[in-house]
Amino acid sequence: MSSSDNGTASDELTWIAGSVVLSDNPPLQLKHWRKKFGVKQADLAKRMAITASVLSDYEKGRRPSPGANFIKRYLQSLYYLARVEGRKEPEPEVAPIAPDAVTINQS
Repeated sequence: MSSSDNGTASDELTWIAGSVVLSDNPPLQLKHWRKKFGVKQADLAKRMAITASVLSDYEKGRRPSPGANFIKRYLQSLYYLARVEGRKEPEPEVAPIAPDAVTINQS
């Protein structure tokens, strides 16, 4: 991540972190983002200096909530592997539009 990308990268990571923390199922969200970025569990675990089984336990909810520092390290490592090592770009997340939020002019 270059210094010119810091604003965008930081904003993107903050948004993703929020989606994990505010989720009803944070472990599933961690796995969702890892797969969306196209990063293998073993590669991410290696980058984070933890075992793949520990990472798997967090992603499957077999360990208690990992906390903010773990989530930060997880996402920064994920971002590094995806962007710096040229893995696939994640597709943008698009929030669904509520049906009553759209007005169609039928004149």
